[in-house]
Amino acid sequence: SVGVDKDTKVQPEHRQRITKKAAALFGISDERVQTVIGHLFFSITSPDPRLRQNASYTKEKSIIGSTDGCSTLSERGIDSLNELRERLPVRNIASHVRNVVDFGVFADLNIEEDGLLHRSKMGSVPLDSIMVGQELGVDILGVSDSGKISLALSGLNLHLDDGDSSKCTISKANPSSRKRRRK
Repeated sequence: SVGVDKDTKVQPEHRQRITKKAAALFGISDERVQTVIGHLFFSITSPDPRLRQNASYTKEKSIIGSTDGCSTLSERGIDSLNELRERLPVRNIASHVRNVVDFGVFADLNIEEDGLLHRSKMGSVPLDSIMVGQELGVDILGVSDSGKISLALSGLNLHLDDGDSSKCTISKANPSSRKRRRK
């Protein structure tokens, strides 16, 4: 189109007006405003880098953390933390990512507390490949006395979280198991 900036598809007079207003409002140079607008436009129009396929974990990722074969806690008749504690470990649970932080992922399990998927329990799946709102298959490995839920990506088959051995007992749900669970 005639009179439209090829990079941003914005008419030059609109861009100049926005630049002048922003520079005056924030007390910065027109050049700095143009740089920020350029970065913002690039960010909006470029694909999210977390969606790119990473060859080193693509095959594993198709299994690890997949929701294939997963069900919700309510489908398994688990509606409270106490019921969850009695049935640990609970494998292949569908969850939704609520937040991604430096040390891991908080996942919504549709019970009173979110679970924490620590980055050390994600196998080779990079933390930066996880997005808020994404569905994840998880295993529930522990529930602390304070109600904190420990998760791992499904498919890794990690053991229960032992935590402090003075707070653990043999699972009542499976007494022959030597795996431990928190009280």
